[in-house]
Amino acid sequence: MTAPFGGGNIVGRAATVTAGAGSRTVLITGVGKGLGRALALELAKKGHSVVGCSRSQDRLTSLHSELSSVDSPLSDSAVSSSDKHFFMTADVCHRDHLKGLR
Repeated sequence: MTAPFGGGNIVGRAATVTAGAGSRTVLITGVGKGLGRALALELAKKGHSVVGCSRSQDRLTSLHSELSSVDSPLSDSAVSSSDKHFFMTADVCHRDHLKGLR
């Protein structure tokens, strides 16, 4: 099964981001569980901002709570870790949901 919109490329981009200096903003689809969640947590630990979507609001809420306890060596002390990230409920297989991602 092929992931829509080149899901494999998102992993490649995330890996590239961690190699660079400074913090970046990373978009991850399927951020609520599995590889997407693991990437979000790891990138947040490295100081990057995570923008992500998932089909489950409960999983997004859980991830957002977990990110609030993540300590990053690059984080701005004036901004809480959870405030650096943005999540929304969306299913990338449905065109109507993609309109909200723009």
